[in-house]
Amino acid sequence: MRDQQLFQQVKAGDPEAFETLFRSYYDRLIKFVWGYVKSEAIAEEIIQELFTKIWEEGESIEINKSVQNYLYTSARNMSLDYLKHKKVVQNWEQEKQALRKEKPMTSDLEKNLHQKFVLEEVEKAIQSLPKRRRMIFILSRYEGMTYREIAEFLDISVNTVETQISRALNSLRDRFQHLLTLAAVLLVG
Repeated sequence: MRDQQLFQQVKAGDPEAFETLFRSYYDRLIKFVWGYVKSEAIAEEIIQELFTKIWEEGESIEINKSVQNYLYTSARNMSLDYLKHKKVVQNWEQEKQALRKEKPMTSDLEKNLHQKFVLEEVEKAIQSLPKRRRMIFILSRYEGMTYREIAEFLDISVNTVETQISRALNSLRDRFQHLLTLAAVLLVG
């Protein structure tokens, strides 16, 4: 019951209650998250993000069971999101390395330099997409996942996946209007 009262005070904007709640759970949650991410620095980052969210959005958070259950469930979900994102980034890095290792089809230096420039610009454009949109785009285009698979993997609707892919493609199309044909060939192939 003490945690519920503390949380109600946090929702009301009481910084002392927030600090008490933070100190009560911080170390335990770090150890819990470390079990998933195997990095103390990442575990600290995740828990700090969790408590930041509680402080900033606390008034809109409803806890149906216990504060402890809410904190551990949120920490677990954030850890799993981190691991999913880490896997996508690793696959993306492997893909980039594979693209760099491929031998050029022609010895024409100018063509190779142009292709490298376009690839770098495409990578920059993809990295500039919002985090969630970038993840969905990479899962679709680089991991070959269907919209339904992506929706299940990220626990979102298929419509959300379609919307995010459409927005990503529009953003890339706008950025590369002058190189549209070449960029499309590089993204697909």
